[in-house]
Amino acid sequence: METLARLLVAATELLEAEGWVLKRQFVRLSIAAGLGVIIVGLVLAGIGFLLFSLYRALSVPLTPAGAALAIGVASLLVAGGLLLYVKRILR
Repeated sequence: METLARLLVAATELLEAEGWVLKRQFVRLSIAAGLGVIIVGLVLAGIGFLLFSLYRALSVPLTPAGAALAIGVASLLVAGGLLLYVKRILR
């Protein structure tokens, strides 16, 4: 009976310790995910501002439609190149 009680106490202590570690890792993961969302938002805003500034710079020598076309084609080419690079990495 005493051995069974010790076994139950040891199992309870193990679950308590593992639960604490799990909670700590979950908090760390939540913080990292939240910061990741903020970082992605800032990166997208930065890319948007860069593209807008290129559009504004190109709209002076070109027409606004020509500048939009040039920026759109360049953006699609860069995105396609990055997609091919990621596909090559994942193989």
